[in-house]
Amino acid sequence: MKAIEFETTIKHGLIHIPPRYKSLKNTHAKVIVMVKENKADGNYDKTLFSEMIGKANKIGLFSEMIDSVSWQKQQRNKWE
Repeated sequence: MKAIEFETTIKHGLIHIPPRYKSLKNTHAKVIVMVKENKADGNYDKTLFSEMIGKANKIGLFSEMIDSVSWQKQQRNKWE
């Protein structure tokens, strides 16, 4: 397997292969997509996250949680 590298913009879910690789037409390929992360914004919508925490507090979702560290350890123990 040989590797080629190029940059393009994904539009409507499609990746356009540059014309210089026209010999790859109808060829099976393994595609790895690398996108630049915007670390300043985080990986979630902060406004939506804040709204969800507010709703959780309103319905008392965390009302029984007295010690958050102990609660977190208890939750992790359920996974193991």
